[in-house]
Amino acid sequence: PKSVAVIGASGEPGRPGYQFIRALLEFGYRGRLYPVNPEAPEEILGFRTYRNVRDVPDAVDFAFITVPAPAVPAVIGDCVAKGVAGVEIFTSGFREVGEEGRKLEREIVGLAKGKLRIIGPNCFGVYCPRGGLTLLPGARLSSESGDVAFISQSGGLALYFAWAATGCGLRFSKAVSYGNAADLNESDFLEYLGDDEETRVIAAYIEGVRDGSRFFRLARSLLGKKPVIVWKGGLSETSSRAVSSHTGSLAGEKAVWQAFSRQTGAVLVNDFEELLDAVLFFRQCRRNIGRRVAVVGGGGAVGVAAGDVCERVGLVVPVAPAGVQEQLRRMLPPVGTSTRNPFDVGAPVLPAPLFRRALEVLLGWDGIDAVIIDRIYLYGLEGLNGVPDRGCEERLEVLLDLQTKTAKQFVVVLEDLSTAADKIEVEVERRSAQQKLFASGIAFAPSLTRAAVALARVCGYYEQAREIAL
Repeated sequence: PKSVAVIGASGEPGRPGYQFIRALLEFGYRGRLYPVNPEAPEEILGFRTYRNVRDVPDAVDFAFITVPAPAVPAVIGDCVAKGVAGVEIFTSGFREVGEEGRKLEREIVGLAKGKLRIIGPNCFGVYCPRGGLTLLPGARLSSESGDVAFISQSGGLALYFAWAATGCGLRFSKAVSYGNAADLNESDFLEYLGDDEETRVIAAYIEGVRDGSRFFRLARSLLGKKPVIVWKGGLSETSSRAVSSHTGSLAGEKAVWQAFSRQTGAVLVNDFEELLDAVLFFRQCRRNIGRRVAVVGGGGAVGVAAGDVCERVGLVVPVAPAGVQEQLRRMLPPVGTSTRNPFDVGAPVLPAPLFRRALEVLLGWDGIDAVIIDRIYLYGLEGLNGVPDRGCEERLEVLLDLQTKTAKQFVVVLEDLSTAADKIEVEVERRSAQQKLFASGIAFAPSLTRAAVALARVCGYYEQAREIAL
């Protein structure tokens, strides 16, 4: 929008009406800003304050509304009179609180119908780097545009997901916290994002769906074009009660959502970590990737665990053919290694030249689609007997180089050490490595289980797309 009004603006730093203005300024919004509040100071953060949005001398494209719920209908009327195209209602106290709130919500929808569109109420709004808009309080989110979109009924979750995803290297085209969905709802946003040329992957946190058949048709139409990843809140009895008081939504049954996934190809996840991993892997992995994986690690237990995890989630760990095994036996130590798959390379800090040769053997094997590197980089980073291994950077460069030369997908397990006080320096290096992996199109996760689950979901999605296309 070229112009934004903040209705309910405040000169008090702790109030949402102040935070919205500050967040937009710090985020880099370059349009015109109009604070609106008859009781606010004459000027807020350098901008003249107006008593009513109708008093603004110029056109207003969009408005943030932060006034108390009973005052919102009058504000909607003012916005309609002013010709505002859309509003975002931060205020809560509507359908989620009971019958009186539902009446109030119906009133504002009636006032706006056919005249302006509403995001919310009870939401944190829109994050759109290209348009200079950010969630509240999202001034520190990246201003760099990307190709991931996120729609969320939860404002806090939208903000948290944007922070976490950005930390992994992901960047957003748009993210929307839409709360109670009194007007614009999940289907409207899904339709828009499906046509949005900036968006490559669509993720969603949903507590309820207004129009199930429309949402079904839209999700089905995107299969094979743009992955739609859904975390459905409220599938248990306990969480469904929380959903009702959070956004006033009807939760829906688990079996219904499972059927929805089977028939549309939408990818259902169970929690925040699975959502983050799925988005990252869909963003990084090759299209139409297969389930056959080679697992490379240092230590026998790593291979045992890898076999169990991969089989449990539906990945295939084929036995390496005799020719591959023989080539690896010639270069690896004769004791403490395994060349069958999973591959135990013995010492987890192989010299970079040997690491490259071993991986080149695997990349020449037609029987696999992906190679999972389990902790080899991290072992080197931590060092043996407390002595850092300077070769870890060389091994990382091997991965980055080989990924550019193969159609197979590398997946790297990088354990998160951010909570370990004595591992701070290692964690800094790990994050640096993570940035390089992301830039090179390599997928990564903090554990083998999370990596395997995410990879299996990507494989399943493309399998389903091919089956339905037939």
